Amino acid sequence: MIYNVQETKFYKWLSERESIFLRQIDEVVKYSSDMLPLVNNIFPNYTVHGIKHSIDVMEYMYALITDIDQLSELEVTIMVYAALLHDIGMIVSEDEIANIKSDSIVLGDRKYSRVFEKYREEKIALQECVRPIHGKRSKKHIEKQMEKKLFLLPDSTVVSFEKELGLICMSHNEDFEWIEKNLSCESKKGDYDLNSQYIALLLRLGDYLDIDEQRAPLYLYKYLQPKEYSDLEWKQHFVIENYDKVVYNKKTGLKEVIFQGTSENPQVHRKLLKYFDSINGELKNAVSLSERFTCERYLLSLKTNVINKIQTNGFSFSDLRLSLDYNAVTNLLMGEHIYGDKKYGLRELIQNSIDACKTMEETALTMEEFRYQTYQPFIAITLDKDRKQVTIMDNGSGMSINILKKYFLNVGVSYYASDDYLLQGRNYLPIGHYGIGFLACFMLSDKVEVKTVYYDECKMNRISFERNSEYICLTYEDVRRSQGTEIILDYDQCLNVFDNKIENMVSFVEKNFLDSAIPIKISTIEEGKSSVVDCNLIGIEDVVSRNICLNNYLNGIEAYIDCNYKNINFISNLSDFNGDESFYYNEETQTLDKETNISVKECVRDGEIKLLIVPIIDESEEENFSKAFEVLDDYEEALDKIGYYETIDIWCEDYISSEDGIIIDRRNELLVGAYTLGDLCDQFGHSSSIPAYLSIAEQKVITGKGKMVLPYNESCNITERRNGWINLDQCYIKNVLLSRLKIEIPNLIDGITFKGAVINLINPKFVPDVSRSNINPEQQEELSYAIGKALHMWIYDNVDLALEQKDLLRLFIEMKYKQNNCYLK
Repeated sequence: MIYNVQETKFYKWLSERESIFLRQIDEVVKYSSDMLPLVNNIFPNYTVHGIKHSIDVMEYMYALITDIDQLSELEVTIMVYAALLHDIGMIVSEDEIANIKSDSIVLGDRKYSRVFEKYREEKIALQECVRPIHGKRSKKHIEKQMEKKLFLLPDSTVVSFEKELGLICMSHNEDFEWIEKNLSCESKKGDYDLNSQYIALLLRLGDYLDIDEQRAPLYLYKYLQPKEYSDLEWKQHFVIENYDKVVYNKKTGLKEVIFQGTSENPQVHRKLLKYFDSINGELKNAVSLSERFTCERYLLSLKTNVINKIQTNGFSFSDLRLSLDYNAVTNLLMGEHIYGDKKYGLRELIQNSIDACKTMEETALTMEEFRYQTYQPFIAITLDKDRKQVTIMDNGSGMSINILKKYFLNVGVSYYASDDYLLQGRNYLPIGHYGIGFLACFMLSDKVEVKTVYYDECKMNRISFERNSEYICLTYEDVRRSQGTEIILDYDQCLNVFDNKIENMVSFVEKNFLDSAIPIKISTIEEGKSSVVDCNLIGIEDVVSRNICLNNYLNGIEAYIDCNYKNINFISNLSDFNGDESFYYNEETQTLDKETNISVKECVRDGEIKLLIVPIIDESEEENFSKAFEVLDDYEEALDKIGYYETIDIWCEDYISSEDGIIIDRRNELLVGAYTLGDLCDQFGHSSSIPAYLSIAEQKVITGKGKMVLPYNESCNITERRNGWINLDQCYIKNVLLSRLKIEIPNLIDGITFKGAVINLINPKFVPDVSRSNINPEQQEELSYAIGKALHMWIYDNVDLALEQKDLLRLFIEMKYKQNNCYLK
């Protein structure tokens, strides 16, 4: 075990050469020894022995080098510096901690308040703010807080390696491609050769390999849920026993990375195997890059996968893994299996553009570029018949190479559902959620090309791929253009989806999107001539002509309802229920008396009124009904075949039968009480040769202190009523159509007639299903309840009602909508 830098192989190699860099190295060692323990302020699990981690990284870097004698003293010196300073950015001062916790400063893209909201633990929240950008902070620390003389060549007053060192330290916290894009592999500092890319490879690998019972490095930490394991629990579950992890294999002539130890927890072991996969990827990338270096001395002679000699205790693992067939899975996700219609491929692309533009709109508020010129978002669809291509273009935030690799090209992983986005603390809540929407573009074209420029970059990333191949062509182009993304599709295939009619595409866009304050234009180019059509997207408030706005009662829901509420049926008499003649059975006289003086409240039993409904068929319709009934053998269908007939409603304390649809055909058979069919024929002129048909009508009512009652229906599916919505598809989520969502109001007072309605769900709790046509049943139920309560509250607050009517409505809301849910204010 080595505990000081002077014992490392790097330092001894430089000492043997009496290197002029040793004095500076000693100063940096002292600086690091004083500073690195401060990392433990918020990262107690990472480095527990001062600069011990730096020393271990040096030893691993040395072990990976093929022939150190071919390297320059400057390169070896920078390796020592990098090992010492690459984690210096994890130091956070007390003042900085206070500012981070108050959101006064935001590290990178993560706002502390959002991170704390996720983890609910102060220390972890601070770690998760610093960890993703500690490489950048290390670079800044080197440039801003350390003495410049430490980075000058000893025999020079101007030649410095500060910039290269800062970038090398930053690189260990960046995507691998970042190395090639930002570091040089062939440069000179004075008389010394310097391959910064090579040093960065060694630093990354050395950092990966420093894992044992004393330390869980950042790379492994990201595979653990921070709350799952403390440092002690980690030590209990998992031990890597070997310190010399790089071993030379004489047979192959390659160096191998070997891990030995014992694992006693299957869950941790799975994470460890995933960690090994990451090292394998890093080894493969490092060797591949080293093979492209001009000088052979920088070649990494390494086996590109680790030798796993971890023994399991109490469980066993096989080499079998779950595997997914690319074509089978993508065909399942990208086709009509989910969306039902190829046209929805365009919807997915447009909603991606809306998300990008809305994100950019928020970003632009903090950018100097848009200080005097307001950002103007747009989405342009160009149908270029001359070039045989369709382009969907936006000037949204675009995609960086990191976003492309981690999310765009990673099926099922959504950038907008990731910590990289959510922890930024943005106000905009994106439409996209599942990370598969882009696959829908293959419903429009077998070949797709993407051009994108991220808002804080200049280079354009260009990707091309095909429907049935997982291989992607990615290039970087130094093309100067503003931020945004272009999706390029095949013209004939795309237009064929819309029956080769541009107006069908325009109609589809107008039907599926509300106005998001982002203009969508569709242009055509043919024989060099162009024309433009503006999609007429309307705001939610303009979809229905006359509307009731329920927004003030709802949380994250825009709802506009066009309904007739002037015929709310406050009942004083039985006849008010349906306008038919109403009678009640008089037990004293055993007759049916016309309802005149009886109070409707006397007819209420257990919160409802039951009426016996009896159609009266006189002699003029006797023959027609008899023929129809003989053929159809169904009383109600036979009634529909005859002309006019009357109906009477009968109220009674107790009915002879509570069954619905009873046929009585004998004159002495009882209808209610002692009242018979013969009595019905005599009193009302019902044909003596036609049986009577008895049906029970039940009406739920609310009763108060006054004389009136308020009827209501326990369930009303407003999307299926005869006078229901104008269209069944006017429910949206974040301005995008949900075609299958139905609102079934649980309790609705009688007399309300719906003419039209439109609802837009912007509450983040609403997540559509994969097809974007509906929400889950539980949310449908909660939404319906919220809409129902909001509507009745609006009526109570805004409709001119008599005092007794208002009391009944208030009582109805208190009894039938006594609960609130998260969608009600």
